[in-house]
Amino acid sequence: MFTSFHRPLEEISLHSIEVPESWERLESEIQKAKGTVMVIGAPDTGKTTLTRFLVRELCNCGEAVAYIDGDIGQSILGPPTTQAMAVFDGNFRDFGDIRPEAIYFVGSVSPRGNRLETIVGLKKLLERSQAGRTRIAILDTTGYVTGEDAIELKYQKMDLLDPRHIVALQHNQEIEPLLRSQRGRESVVIHRIPSSSRVQTRSQEERRRYRWSRFKAYFRTVRIHQVDLRKVSLTGTHRFRISEKFHDEMEGLLIGLNGPDNFLITLGILEILDRTRGALSCLVPSVAGLEMTQTVRLGYMRIDLSEETNGERFPGLD
Repeated sequence: MFTSFHRPLEEISLHSIEVPESWERLESEIQKAKGTVMVIGAPDTGKTTLTRFLVRELCNCGEAVAYIDGDIGQSILGPPTTQAMAVFDGNFRDFGDIRPEAIYFVGSVSPRGNRLETIVGLKKLLERSQAGRTRIAILDTTGYVTGEDAIELKYQKMDLLDPRHIVALQHNQEIEPLLRSQRGRESVVIHRIPSSSRVQTRSQEERRRYRWSRFKAYFRTVRIHQVDLRKVSLTGTHRFRISEKFHDEMEGLLIGLNGPDNFLITLGILEILDRTRGALSCLVPSVAGLEMTQTVRLGYMRIDLSEETNGERFPGLD
């Protein structure tokens, strides 16, 4: 239903890395115990490479594995600002060609100030994955792990999602404060994995350019789409002072057009919002299923396809 597009992967190829013994032991333990696996760590600790390794190896052992991409800033399954879930059914396929089964629109490239959307999305995707025959779900998370807000967010994720395994990738015990909250929980196994020295560090500018390339690919071809606001719900308006007329400062706002299950059909770029006439106009990729739209959610970012200036937040939205 939602837009599919080529996803350029810049991570190190799994075939070119020397797999640590700790990764092999981890894969073996997960295969025996099954359950939800939450991978946490700061940026540039190798979370995505490890999750891809686990998916590949578990699939090659005949397991059906759900991969939940929760990294809304550096996502590989869905476009930036989204979380996505795909199921690998035992016949491993290349990550670059996989089509997500469900995408959830958070609306921002950072979980800071977006706790509710971040947690709800992950819970919905996990439940969707558990509705099938998968017994293992591997969740890749953002690198937002330091500071009181980050610790609280991760704690709430762990409490709600109830993972069987918590995989902690660390340079120097930097996320031990987060792990302390899980002590005494007999249902949780904590796996401490040292971060590889071969992980490539990416600057904030490189991360921004990656997001920009993903947005450009997603909105490569667009058309104007009209939404009748008398037939759909408009959410996310609490962050704006929306009068009866369209505000200029909302032009270019990234929005999510969601279906009956509140999963994403497609992203859009807002052009006109006129609540007096009940009309919304936006740019969307060519995608099927737009007639199923039940909710339009306002995001946190502007997208300007003509310039490489995307990703700026509206002041005061946090």
